[in-house]
Amino acid sequence: MKYTLRLLFFLGSITSGLHAAEKQPTVTFYVSGVECGSCVYVVQQSISETKGVADATVVQVIDTYANVVFDPKRVSEHQVAQAVREALPIHGKPYLATLKLHVPDYAKHAAKVDSLFARWKGWVELETVDKAKGELLIHFHELKIDPKKTGPQGWSLAQFATAMKSPEPNCLGLDFTVEAEGP
Repeated sequence: MKYTLRLLFFLGSITSGLHAAEKQPTVTFYVSGVECGSCVYVVQQSISETKGVADATVVQVIDTYANVVFDPKRVSEHQVAQAVREALPIHGKPYLATLKLHVPDYAKHAAKVDSLFARWKGWVELETVDKAKGELLIHFHELKIDPKKTGPQGWSLAQFATAMKSPEPNCLGLDFTVEAEGP
């Protein structure tokens, strides 16, 4: 009986841990500059060592990408992108992370979306891939981490989602998706 209770407690702990992990977002970052398996390793290692990151998987195919599971209360997308930038550049050029977005009504509201990103010009840069389809890239600028500050720093999808999805007049009232790879 004693062992059964311990086993049930252990399994309950695992289950609650899995539920906690399910609440953490998985975000796909597209990584440039990856040329070999060693590049994949150093990028994955750098991301994995970032406080607040629970899991990182870097895959090199046509587009190299990193699926990153993290706690948005501890780390921002910008900090993950900075970890990619800080990975040891095996072939001499830094690795850079981008996010791919789809904003269905971008063509009608491009000026508003662009002005939103103008507010964040010190942190990110928006690139329009296909205006009609609403395909966009977010490029991250180098982030200076304040070691005295705890919690997320820099630009985050949460800030973007609030500004995009909340209703007008203060926000845009637009929907968007972040492109994802893998399972």
